Amino acid sequence: MMTRVFCSAVFLVASCVSALAQTPAPATPTAGPNAPFPMPPADWLLVQTATSVSYDGKILTLKGVSPGTIMFSDRPQRMTANVATQALIDEWNKGQRNFEKDPPNANLSMLVDGKEQNTIVELTNPKLSADTLTYDARLLYGELPKTSGPGTLFIDWWEGPNGGVCRHYGPWHTVHCEPSYGRYPRRPPN
Repeated sequence: MMTRVFCSAVFLVASCVSALAQTPAPATPTAGPNAPFPMPPADWLLVQTATSVSYDGKILTLKGVSPGTIMFSDRPQRMTANVATQALIDEWNKGQRNFEKDPPNANLSMLVDGKEQNTIVELTNPKLSADTLTYDARLLYGELPKTSGPGTLFIDWWEGPNGGVCRHYGPWHTVHCEPSYGRYPRRPPN
């Protein structure tokens, strides 16, 4: 009797070990609220910030420009992303609906003598050297002073990078994307 119990126990343990050895390891979740998904096409709006702005009648100069440009999309996607400013300039004339074919409009919000001033411009021919970004700028509305304090440039839609990965974050399932170019800053971990 003792031999049967012992043999049964050994058989049971061996069966469990065998079953565990054949069970595949749990895979990384590919579904669910935090799973990555391909970045959908979107019309991205862009934001660039600088410590000072100047305009000579043709060239708009942003000094102390941030190395990263903020991207966000409107409804229905409501996504955010970051793109390296140099990478954005490198992509300026690429894609079906690029900025060279259809120059973007931009709202330049700046501090002039301590007061906020907004001006609308059309941007072409961007060039970045260290932390100085220049555009050929055509004035569409308002005034551009020769110099100002800090400025923020809100640039009209961009077809954006072709591909990337998005994830939902936070309690409201905010969508943040990482373009696939590899040159773009990555979102810091939560």
